[in-house]
Amino acid sequence: MKWVSYTGGVLVLVVLVGLVVGYNSVRSYLRSNEFRLMLGEEVGYELNGDAELSMFEWDGWSVKTDNFSFKELNGFQNINARGIDAQVDIGAIWSGVYRIENMHLRELEFTGDFRDDPNREILMKERPVKEKSFWDPLLPDSLEVTGIDIASVQGSAKLDDGDWAWQNTSAKIRTGSTKDVYDVTLAGGEISTPISLADKMTLRTAKGRYSGNRFYLLASEFELLENGLMIAEGDFGIEDGTWQIRGEVTGSRIQDVIAEDWKRRFMGPLDFSFEVTGKPNTESKLTGHLRIKDGLLTALPLLDKISAYANTSRFRRLSLNEASLDFEKIGENIKLTNIVLSSEGLVRVEGVMEIEGNEILKGDLRIGITPGTLAHIPGAETKVFQRGDLGLLWTPLIVSGTLDAPQEDLSDRLVAAAKERMFELLPGIGEYALKFTGKPIGESTKMALKEKGVILGVAQIALGKASDLLNPSDGDNPEKVKGEEAGAIKKGAEAIKKGVGTIFDIFGRPILK
Repeated sequence: MKWVSYTGGVLVLVVLVGLVVGYNSVRSYLRSNEFRLMLGEEVGYELNGDAELSMFEWDGWSVKTDNFSFKELNGFQNINARGIDAQVDIGAIWSGVYRIENMHLRELEFTGDFRDDPNREILMKERPVKEKSFWDPLLPDSLEVTGIDIASVQGSAKLDDGDWAWQNTSAKIRTGSTKDVYDVTLAGGEISTPISLADKMTLRTAKGRYSGNRFYLLASEFELLENGLMIAEGDFGIEDGTWQIRGEVTGSRIQDVIAEDWKRRFMGPLDFSFEVTGKPNTESKLTGHLRIKDGLLTALPLLDKISAYANTSRFRRLSLNEASLDFEKIGENIKLTNIVLSSEGLVRVEGVMEIEGNEILKGDLRIGITPGTLAHIPGAETKVFQRGDLGLLWTPLIVSGTLDAPQEDLSDRLVAAAKERMFELLPGIGEYALKFTGKPIGESTKMALKEKGVILGVAQIALGKASDLLNPSDGDNPEKVKGEEAGAIKKGAEAIKKGVGTIFDIFGRPILK
């Protein structure tokens, strides 16, 4: 039995010696430049580029290094990290894994260029075939990082639609429930974007997950505009380049997104929801819904004009109890549907529009007014507007032209209706007078149009013509009369357009930056 005990003791001793030798060998290898260079090579192969780590400083199984740098082989991205420290789980080595725990980075900087360039040559870094050394079977063949904490993340990315940049963001990265799954948490920091309405944002918090070469934004909150809050989620494909973001913005104001000279004239809370989708070699698509609650239009010359013309002060401060629309934007093409603009007790606008750059491709609207609003315009509420839903008088409105010089068809129809109604008020006499009277229209007619307004002025002229029929003058020239009258009617039409055409100005003229 002694030989059995002796043999067992020898085996135990051999195992212990082997463990000590193996431990010291692994410990020595981890502290060598060979391991540092190997680690950089492995990272380079995984990320398709060249990676380099500065000298390691060991304290037991804790390690520190000042710098890590990575340059992608095709120039897509560069990564620089500073102030790195971590723990090595020595026990995992016997399981064939280099496990790095509690990794901390003082600063991480990322720059990337993801713009589409058909002339860019795509290179791939191939792993060379090496002969295995004596120690290779005893050393781990994989690297595992259980978590990374980054005090400050900053960087920039160039995309086809513009440049993005961020700074002073903290990050936590943890391994997920399965292999190659990582959970990411971001907090704080400022973000610059190429989006005109959100060129500066402050990140509150964001949670995401990387899995299967796709990054998923699970939840996020951003501060933007003056007091706006945006919540968003989405995903981005690393390999196929497809992406989508959806969310909503609340708490902002319309004066935060309009031109400077409109900020004191158009006010009110602004909320909108959105979804943006994109893929390589195509224009991104933006869709959403916009709402303005309790908006107010004030201190506008056009409102003063329509107030004076309609003989009411209600248009001087136009309250919008309802204002909303759905939008879709692909490149320079913008489609606005389900447009609703309402000032309770005054006017309501509904319809659709389509804009391509500066050109209005489609503008099919309808306007509803409360009975009596345009009572000062003869024929407006009987020949142009028709009674319809919501107790309003409705008429269609076609908008065309350009954003700089939009055209609408309502003014001409109001002018025509006013002239027709005037002649109806003077059965037979008015029309006959305009055709056959022999008295030319002179300065007195112009003064009547100027002092009494278009409608009363035309009425006075028509009555004057009727009087001329009863007291004809032999020297009058009918052809001259026709020319003079045509000029007066044209001038009257222009005056009506200035007064009534402001309805489109109120609701239709673009005012966004």
